[in-house]
Amino acid sequence: MRALLSKIQHSDPFILVVIVCSLVAVLPLVGPSYFFGAHDAPHSVFFLTEFDAALRDGVWYPGWGTDHALGYGYPTFVLYSPLAYYGAEVFLLLGAGHVAAVKWIWALATVGAGLAMYVYVRRVLGRLPGLLAAVVYVYAPYHLVDLYVRAALAEYCAFVWMPLALLAFHNLAEKATARRLALAGLAYGALWLTHNVTAIAFTPLLAAYVLFRLLAEQAASPSTAGSTHGLGKVVGRAAAALGAAALGVGIAAALILPNLLERRYIAQEQWVGQGYNYAQHFVYPFQLLSGSWGYDPALPGPADGMSFQLGVVPVVLGLAATVFALRGNRPAKERALVLFFAGATLLVVVFMLPLSAPVWNLLPIASLIQFPWRLLAVTTVAMAILASAVVVQAKGIGQGTEPSRGHWGLLILVVVLASFTYTLPEYTPVPDLAEGPLLVLKFEREYPDMVGMTAWTQEQPSDSPLVEQYLAGGPLVTAEAPAPGAQVEMIRTGGASDEMWVRSEGGTALRFYSYYFPGWRVYVDGERLPDSELRPETVYGLLTVDVPPGEHRVLLRWGDTPVRTVGKAVTVVCLLLALALIAIRSRRPGQERTRPLPTAERRDSSLRSSPEGDLRE
Repeated sequence: MRALLSKIQHSDPFILVVIVCSLVAVLPLVGPSYFFGAHDAPHSVFFLTEFDAALRDGVWYPGWGTDHALGYGYPTFVLYSPLAYYGAEVFLLLGAGHVAAVKWIWALATVGAGLAMYVYVRRVLGRLPGLLAAVVYVYAPYHLVDLYVRAALAEYCAFVWMPLALLAFHNLAEKATARRLALAGLAYGALWLTHNVTAIAFTPLLAAYVLFRLLAEQAASPSTAGSTHGLGKVVGRAAAALGAAALGVGIAAALILPNLLERRYIAQEQWVGQGYNYAQHFVYPFQLLSGSWGYDPALPGPADGMSFQLGVVPVVLGLAATVFALRGNRPAKERALVLFFAGATLLVVVFMLPLSAPVWNLLPIASLIQFPWRLLAVTTVAMAILASAVVVQAKGIGQGTEPSRGHWGLLILVVVLASFTYTLPEYTPVPDLAEGPLLVLKFEREYPDMVGMTAWTQEQPSDSPLVEQYLAGGPLVTAEAPAPGAQVEMIRTGGASDEMWVRSEGGTALRFYSYYFPGWRVYVDGERLPDSELRPETVYGLLTVDVPPGEHRVLLRWGDTPVRTVGKAVTVVCLLLALALIAIRSRRPGQERTRPLPTAERRDSSLRSSPEGDLRE
C-alpha cells in the first residue's frame, strides 16, 4: 500500500488530495452506528440480504427477493439495477456484515465519484481544474443528500459512472478506435446496471455532449471543414459513438429487456401513482437557492422536508466561469465548453420546475423517473465541471497577477467547509435484525403501502402465514396443502428455491407462499411441470400447482423466462465483445506510438509529468 501511495504521489499528487477530501466526506460512516432513519437506508441493507440469499442459492444474476412482500417475495432484481449489490457482495464474502458491506460501498462510491470527475476534467481542462471539480462534485449538496438523507445506494453509485461516460465518449469523439469504443460502451453500460433511472436522466446530456464534441473537433480542423474528407471523419466518429451507446445498452440488456417487456407483470401503479407521481414533485425556484437542510421525505408542494439546493459555492463559481467565458479572451474551445455546461445546467433546472409539466406529460418514460428533482444528479455533474472552469477562465481576465495555487487551495477548502455540516447523518443504533430478513419484515409492517404486488395480486397483503414464522425464528414452512389430511414437510428453503415433501392420499393442490410470477419452475420427483400447470390463486395471486396422490418430493425453483434468457445472453456477448475490442491494438507490432499532449498540458508546463495519456484510451 505504501508503495502504491508513493507511486501515486510521484505520478499525480492531486489524486491523493482527491482521495483524502472524499474520505473526509464519509468519516461519519466510521463507527458502529448507522442512519436507518434515512429514506432508503433499510432498503440499502435488506436488498443486499435478498441479493446475497439468491446468489448463495445458485442464481448468478438474482431476480427474486424471497423475503419481500411479507414473505410472498417480489421480482426486485428483475427490474432493479444490481451492480452496487454485486460490489457489496464482495465484502460479505470477505466476512463483513450487511451494514458494514453497505458502508464500504458508500465509501468506495464517494472516492470513485471524486476520482472519476477528476480524471475527466483533468483531461479537458487540466489538473487544478480537475481537483476543484472533484471536490465540488463530492461535496455538492444533492450528492450528500443521496448519501445522508436519502441513503439511495444505487443512485449514489451512479455518480461514479457519469463522469467516466463523459470521459470515454470525449475520447471517442476525438479519435474513434476499437478500444475507445469498448471503454465508452462499458462506462455507459455500467451506468445502466448501477441505476437505470439515472441512466435515463443522464442520456440526453451525454448525447448532447457527444454532438458538441463532434462539432468542436470539426471546427478545430478548418482545413478539412466542409470537405468530403472532413465530413467523413465526423460521420465515422458519430457512428462510433452510436456503436458505443448500442454496446452499452447491450451490456445492460439483462436489465433493460425485462424492464421493457416484463414490467407489466407487476402492479406498476403503486410505484408511479399517488406519492410517486412526478406531477407532485417539481422543484420551486426558491428551493434551488435555499440553504435549508432537512432529513424528512419530499412532499407535494413547496413544504418539502429535504433540500433541493444547487449549492451556494457551485452556483457562484459556475456563474463566475460563465461570465469570464463571455467576457474573457481564453481559447474558443474552453469558452465553448463552459457555455455548453452552463446551458445544460440551465436547461436541466428548467425541467425540474413546474413550468415544464407539459413536456413531462408528453414523455411516457417520465413516470419512471418519479421525481423531477432527481435531475439534480445531472446538474451536479454539469455544475462541477462548470465550477472548475473558473480556474482557467480567470486567467484570461485583466492584466493583474493571476491567482496562485495557494489561492485555489483556499477555494477548495471553502468548498469543503460550505457543505461539511451536510455530511452529518441522523445516527441510529444498528439492531440485530439488520443482518437478516427481519429487517424487510419490520419495514413493510411499518409502511404497509410499500408491500409490492404483482399483476395477479388483487389485494395488497397486510399479513401472511410467514410473518409469525419469521418472528418465531424457526425454519419456515413455505407452502400449504389444503386437501384433507395432506401434509407438507420442508426439506430446505433458500433465496431462490424451496424443497419439500408433500403427502396426500387423494392428491392435493399445493399453494406456495410465493407470488405467482413468470419464471417460477416446479419439479415433482425431478420432473418439471409444464408452465401451463402453474396458476395464481387467492386474492394475493399465490403460485399453486396440483400434486398427485402419494408421497412426492417437490422443488420450487426460480428460473428465467425467454426474455430474461435473451437479455443475459446479450449481456454476456456484449461484455465479451467489449473485452475483445479492448485487446485489439490500434497500431502494428513494432510501431512506436506517439501522442500529442492534451491542450491543458501544453498550456501548463507543470503538467509535463501527467500520466493522462494512459487515461485517454
